[in-house]
Amino acid sequence: MTIWQKDLNNDERMFKCDVKFSSIDPYNGTFSVAVDEVNRKNFNPTLETYFLLKVQDFVFKTKVAMAQSNDKHIINFQIPHDVRLKELRMHPRVYINGAEKRFVSVTFENKDGEKKPVDVACPIYNISKSGICIIVSRETLSAIKLNESIDIEGLSFFDSLANKMKAVVRNARVYGKKGIISDEYYALGLEFQNT
Repeated sequence: MTIWQKDLNNDERMFKCDVKFSSIDPYNGTFSVAVDEVNRKNFNPTLETYFLLKVQDFVFKTKVAMAQSNDKHIINFQIPHDVRLKELRMHPRVYINGAEKRFVSVTFENKDGEKKPVDVACPIYNISKSGICIIVSRETLSAIKLNESIDIEGLSFFDSLANKMKAVVRNARVYGKKGIISDEYYALGLEFQNT
C-alpha cells in the first residue's frame, strides 16, 4: 500500500512512500505497517495519514495509534471508520463555485402516488458528461421516490449536454460544507440516462 501526508497549510503532499501491512489488533482497534528507515525519518506522527491499497484501490485516512511498537520500522495506526473505493471516472467532474449559484430544475416522482410530481430548483454541487450531483433539502428527500427516473432541465450551460436529461439516483449522502455536517441537506449523485 501507499501512504502519504499533507501539509496543513497548503494541502500539498509532504510525505509519501510504499509500506507493507504488518498486523492487525481488532481488540485495540489498531493495525500496523512496516516503513523502511529512510522514509520513517520524514514521517510526522501528528498528522493524518492517507492510505491507498493498490489491489482494489481502497482509500482511507487515519491517525497514528497511541501505543507504538518497540520495533522502529513498525507504525501502529487506528483502524479507520470509513474506507472508500477509489473512483475511476471516465469523465472529469466540474465543481460549481458556491458563489456562482447554478441551479437546475428537477422533477421527482412523489412517494405518495396520488400526488403530482415534486418540482424543485436544486443547486449544482458538481457535474460531468455522465452525471450530476445536486443538493436537496431533507424535506424534499423525504417526499420523493429515489428509484424512479428523474427529469432535469437547465443543463445547456455545460458543454455536450442537452438542456433536458433523464437521470437515476446512484447515491445519497449528508451534505457537509466547510467542516460542518448536518442532516438538513443531502447531496444526490445522479447518473444521466441515454434517451
